[in-house]
Amino acid sequence: MNRQLFFTLDVLSLAGIAFMLATGLFYYGSLPEQMPIHFNAGGQADDYGPRAMIFLLPGIAIATSVLVGLIGRDPNNYNFPVKVTDENREALIRESRLLVSGIMFVTNLLLAYIHWGILQIGLGHQTGLNATFIWLFVGAILLLTVNGYVRMKKLA
Repeated sequence: MNRQLFFTLDVLSLAGIAFMLATGLFYYGSLPEQMPIHFNAGGQADDYGPRAMIFLLPGIAIATSVLVGLIGRDPNNYNFPVKVTDENREALIRESRLLVSGIMFVTNLLLAYIHWGILQIGLGHQTGLNATFIWLFVGAILLLTVNGYVRMKKLA
């Protein structure tokens, strides 16, 4: 069960990256020279840069996924919130991998949402990002983190 869940989360994370790359390439020629690159807390663009910046978020997603994947391969890199014993080691590793996979999925989904919004603004279909969705993604990351922490604490 857990392997399939890890696999599903990882595939969905990669799908988010592929979506960003594909849509960036597809719409690149239709985008204006200057694109929004930063937004305020209300979702309104407050800084602009060259349209090539449309590949910044996919690049961040790729770099973060690779880095987390490399670091996460070795459980000795984990910082568990409880004492690791022979009895709880495997369960803690499983919980931490699930936590990291879940956070990477939601983070890549957030980046894909922002990326899509930037494209839509550049194409003239909308004027800003829906800040509520961004805060929901951030809340989801926080909830995943708290849930993972609580689940690991129960393994102590």
